[in-house]
Amino acid sequence: MIYIYNDFGGTHTTVLAASYHLNKLDVNREPTKTEILASHNFNKLVYKDRGKLYFHGTDEEGNQVYTMGRGRSKILIPGIYNLIQMLLDENVLHEKIILSNTSPTVPLSMTMGGMLSRWLKIDFIGVPLLVMGAKQAYKDIVNLVHQTKQAAKISASQLVMLENKGLK
Repeated sequence: MIYIYNDFGGTHTTVLAASYHLNKLDVNREPTKTEILASHNFNKLVYKDRGKLYFHGTDEEGNQVYTMGRGRSKILIPGIYNLIQMLLDENVLHEKIILSNTSPTVPLSMTMGGMLSRWLKIDFIGVPLLVMGAKQAYKDIVNLVHQTKQAAKISASQLVMLENKGLK
C-alpha cells in the first residue's frame, strides 16, 4: 500500500502526518520545537517542489509513505487520481493507493507562519508561528493519520481519495 499525504505546500502538515504515520513523532504527546523542525522536509520545500512526491519511509506494515504539495491547483490531485486509476485498470499498478488531504488540519498560525517563512523569507516571525501551529494541530493531525489508516483498511477499492473535510 502507498499513502500520499497532500496539502498546499507539502512542507508542514503533510510532513507532520508522515512523521506520525511512521512513528517518528510520538502520537501520545505534543511534539517539541526540536522534533517539529527536525521532521524530514519541514518548512524546507519551495514553489518549484509542488507536484513532486517525497518519500518519507516505510511503516510497520510495509506501506510506503509519501507527501506532496499541490499548490493552488484544483486539478493536480484529480489528475493524479485519474492516472493511478488508469494504471490500476490496465493492470500496470498493483498497489493500493491512499491520497489523504491534510489541509483541514492547518490552523491559522500555521498558514500565517508558512506565508511569512516560505513566501516572504521572514523566518524569525514565520518559524515560531509554524511551531505554534504544529503544536496546535498535533491532535488533529494524529486523528487524520488514524482515520486515513482506518479508511485504507476498510476500503475495498484499490484507490482511495480522502478530502478529510469534517475532521476539525
